[in-house]
Amino acid sequence: KEIKKSMIRAYYTATNGAVSTQNYLDVISNNIANIETDGYKKSKAEFSDLLYTNINGNIKVGSGTKLNKVDVLFEQSPLYNTGKETDFAIQGDGFFAVQYEDKTYFTRCGSFEVVNTDNENYLMYQGGYVLDENSEPIIIENKEDEIKAGVFKFENNSDLQRIGNNLFEIANQDTEYTLLENPKIMKGYLEPSGVEIAEELVKIIEVQRVFQLNSKVIQTADEIEQTINSLKS
Repeated sequence: KEIKKSMIRAYYTATNGAVSTQNYLDVISNNIANIETDGYKKSKAEFSDLLYTNINGNIKVGSGTKLNKVDVLFEQSPLYNTGKETDFAIQGDGFFAVQYEDKTYFTRCGSFEVVNTDNENYLMYQGGYVLDENSEPIIIENKEDEIKAGVFKFENNSDLQRIGNNLFEIANQDTEYTLLENPKIMKGYLEPSGVEIAEELVKIIEVQRVFQLNSKVIQTADEIEQTINSLKS
């Protein structure tokens, strides 16, 4: 009976571990998929222990781990020159604001383009309007116009959550952000992805090993369970 309990415990612990490693692999895979996405900020998975069970009164046995949260690392990446008039990069902290209908999102990617809409030339990103210092869409009247995109700084970048297309939305209604009065914007530059391929590949190898170990435990626990059941019959 105790052996069966131990096998069941091992089975569920290993299953939790396998699910966690699969979730971790999804995070790593997303990072690698965006290695060439300008302005992309890599994700970092954080895990927490599941409940512990007391055995024989004073021995605690864990139940595995789970993916607790996925953080975005907003470190600055070295800028590179593109020479393109509508490319911009922020040196330091801050985000560009992009408006989609009645919602405003934020991005570190300044790979903009000029699009003619309603007989006006708007500076746009991924189909959204890039906002200026007054949170208004930027209209380009002639090529000589100086483009002044607004740069907004958050008290806590963790209040932002990723929504895709290299955009972030405010996750907390109490989030506070301000317009930077003198941001350092580099025209003709972009900020590359913050993903380092070598680091992510090492993580994949580690995750594969952990997944294989958990799979082996699940298989062994299942085989022992079948053996016990066959002895009873």
